[in-house]
Amino acid sequence: MEHFILMNAGSHNDSEDEFISADACDLNSPEAPFLQVLAHRSMLKAYIFAIVRDLHLAEDTLSDVTVAISRAWPKFDHAMPFGPWARGVARRVALANLRKWNRPVVTLDDDMLDALGVELSELGDEGDQEEAKQQLQKCLKKLPQRSRDLVQWRYYDETPYDEISTRTGRTMSALYMAFSRIHEALGRCLRTARQEI
Repeated sequence: MEHFILMNAGSHNDSEDEFISADACDLNSPEAPFLQVLAHRSMLKAYIFAIVRDLHLAEDTLSDVTVAISRAWPKFDHAMPFGPWARGVARRVALANLRKWNRPVVTLDDDMLDALGVELSELGDEGDQEEAKQQLQKCLKKLPQRSRDLVQWRYYDETPYDEISTRTGRTMSALYMAFSRIHEALGRCLRTARQEI
């Protein structure tokens, strides 16, 4: 699986955004560890959050992890996958930070953290997630307008079901059935798209 990084993400012009391959970058270049962390940022942040259980501490720890990965980069065997190694670094830094901040170290056991790491790796990196979002947008456009409206209200506008029921004149049961059909249709569309790749 190739890992991609969104470059120029701070740009105000969306057309300037582009993905570069983190796997294709020169692993001996000074920016390589930072590019790898960027490509795996969501996975690392979720993993760190599972350990520190505080969003602000997770952000601070991610910064510390980036520095630690950069310092340890010369010792990293580039033939090995980055994700598991980076999670190992993240775990050590997160536990050290909890002790430094005098926070209780109430963490998941090693087997649970390993299982979480595997699950997070399967979610993919930033490029995979961006690709999935784009495919989901394509699948959403294939839905009838009424279904797209329901998705917009519930998932983007966070409208409660009872309000959607009132707005559409549907019973709650009918709404749940509609959302079930929407989920099935989107799932089929996404599976078909994955098979075509």
